[in-house]
Amino acid sequence: MDMGDDTDITTKIRITVLFFAKARELTGNKECQIYIPRKLSSADLLDKIICTFQLEAIRNQLMLAVNEEFVVSNSILVLSEKDEIAVIPPLSGGLCNEYD
Repeated sequence: MDMGDDTDITTKIRITVLFFAKARELTGNKECQIYIPRKLSSADLLDKIICTFQLEAIRNQLMLAVNEEFVVSNSILVLSEKDEIAVIPPLSGGLCNEYD
């Protein structure tokens, strides 16, 4: 029986979420583990993290990284259990391209 990509959508995996700066302050945690679908959009991942950890107050400032690589907006992610998701709000003063 051919399951195609549907199995990736329904398969849940446990990933580690790392919190930095204001996200760490708001959650009170350095890291947590959550279950998410193996395959999901970057927007769905962001929504899941915001809802799970009550980060609505900083939603518009958050950036996500998977294994130290920033997540591209509107991308589809295929994750594995060894992956780490970093939740990174801008550091004080915001993001700056001072060296460009």
